[in-house]
Amino acid sequence: MSNPSDLAVEIQSEFWQQWQQYRDYLYRCCVKWMDGNPIDAEDALSRAMLKAWEKTQKFAGKIANFKAWLTTLVRNLCVDIHRERSRRANRVEDIEVYIFAEEQGRVSVENTPDIKLDNSERQMIIRRAIDNLPTRMRETFILHFYQDLTYLEIAQRQNITYQNVCKRISQARKILQQELRVYFIGEETHEDG
Repeated sequence: MSNPSDLAVEIQSEFWQQWQQYRDYLYRCCVKWMDGNPIDAEDALSRAMLKAWEKTQKFAGKIANFKAWLTTLVRNLCVDIHRERSRRANRVEDIEVYIFAEEQGRVSVENTPDIKLDNSERQMIIRRAIDNLPTRMRETFILHFYQDLTYLEIAQRQNITYQNVCKRISQARKILQQELRVYFIGEETHEDG
């Protein structure tokens, strides 16, 4: 009779071994299903990894074709992400898109003083929200979004696992989205009125 903790270690080891085996394939699928956006693909893959790990523990030994099962789980998650985004009545501006546009100087085609003031206010609010993230999460977020490092490069630089990088960036996104929601929704309402 197997010890339950030995079985848990075996399940964990098998899962991570198979996840690493199919990760690149799943990432390519995510890129395709997330309309070619590598940032969205990374996010979807990190969410899928966490979800797959949870489900693997529940259904250990019952998954006949792990690759097909993972592919279906990832595809369904990508579909859910698209639905979630389209259902938002008051869509919060995507912070990565804004930061990229800001850095490229494409935030506004107009050059009026009011627009410049509004943009600098946005920059300040976004930077303050990023500064308020917990230290480890903030450092990981900055390495990815400001220094353009891949998740694997961040894992190596910070000496943490790939999964930990995925989790930190996903959590940072959720926190920033929540903190910035009031500002951007209020602004949309003001602009519409």
